[in-house]
Amino acid sequence: MIGVIAVSFLVVIILLVRLSRTFDEMTRLSDAMRQLRRQLDTTSGELEQCQSAKEALGETVFDPVVFVDDDRRVVACNNAADRLGICKVGHSLIEATRSYELDSLAGDAIAGRAELPRELALHNRLFRAQATRFEGGAVLVLRDVSELQRLGRARRDFVANISHELRTPLTAMSLLLDTFRAESANITPAQQRLLGQMQDQTESLTQLVQELSELTQIESGQMPMRMLRASLHEVVSTAITRLLPQAERAGLRMINTVPEAQRGLFDPDQIRRVLSNLLHNAIKFTPQGQITVFVLADEEADRQLQKLRADPNGLDLTVEDVLIVGVRDTGVGIPREELPRIFERFYKVDRARGQGGTGLGLAIAKHIVEAHGGRIWAESTLGKGTTFYFTVPREE
Repeated sequence: MIGVIAVSFLVVIILLVRLSRTFDEMTRLSDAMRQLRRQLDTTSGELEQCQSAKEALGETVFDPVVFVDDDRRVVACNNAADRLGICKVGHSLIEATRSYELDSLAGDAIAGRAELPRELALHNRLFRAQATRFEGGAVLVLRDVSELQRLGRARRDFVANISHELRTPLTAMSLLLDTFRAESANITPAQQRLLGQMQDQTESLTQLVQELSELTQIESGQMPMRMLRASLHEVVSTAITRLLPQAERAGLRMINTVPEAQRGLFDPDQIRRVLSNLLHNAIKFTPQGQITVFVLADEEADRQLQKLRADPNGLDLTVEDVLIVGVRDTGVGIPREELPRIFERFYKVDRARGQGGTGLGLAIAKHIVEAHGGRIWAESTLGKGTTFYFTVPREE
């Protein structure tokens, strides 16, 4: 009897121990569930905040934004994209937008190829598209530039019309001044001097009108480029020969070090114009010394092109694609802070304001070089001179 009681007591103790352990486990489980619930509540709040931020972003960003996965399927977009009619979640980008250019841009971004912004037409509007890769896909941002294009076209039309209308009165003024000066016997020296100043100003206005007309034609693509396999040495020689009398009057030497066998694929007339503008500038701002035109060796050219590629707006050019032509003078130089602006229309460096000119020569040169798919830039040291560089395509 005592043995039975002892066994029963032992069984009760074992059960109590197991119950205690079970209770402890339930307590820990309950604590874990409470902690999990708090984490879920926190995560839910964060998700709500993220969703609110996403909705606010969709409302405040006016440019269409589209997110695609690695298969280029639309996974999300903002309200602007929805209003444009390209927010078709689950569809491929080409199905949603019917734009090969945009689909190609997304593919390049996903593949890790750095791409510059592209202009493309979408739903009868012009957009500048930019794509950036992220983990799992890419995001595309489209900026509507239709109005900017319209304003640019209106500006070019206005300048072209003004240039055209000014030619007739300027020609008439020049003829009248020539007639007056022909009657020099009846004109006092003071009057002769005034007529000469009027003639100079009329010629300056005529040059301005001509350069405005040329710049407008280049910008609008109305000036065709005749891409020929041409001798770069001959083009440089022709530009130097035309300006040689002016250089000799200034006591300057002009040297062509471009190899005679050097050839490229470009429009000879337009590149000659670029060289003439650069040489004319060099003559004006070089009190003494020499002006040299040269082509960079491949090693130095590669270093210069690496600088261009480091620029966010630079082009991915290589020494296999282009030659780099340089025009170096020993003149007064250009202040470092002025260099980014020298290719703007009508912009003149302060020390150059008394030197005449229209301020359009470098702008014209820039547009011609860019029409060849290249870049133009300058390096300068005050008091030591300036070197202008520009690229031309290599002969294929």
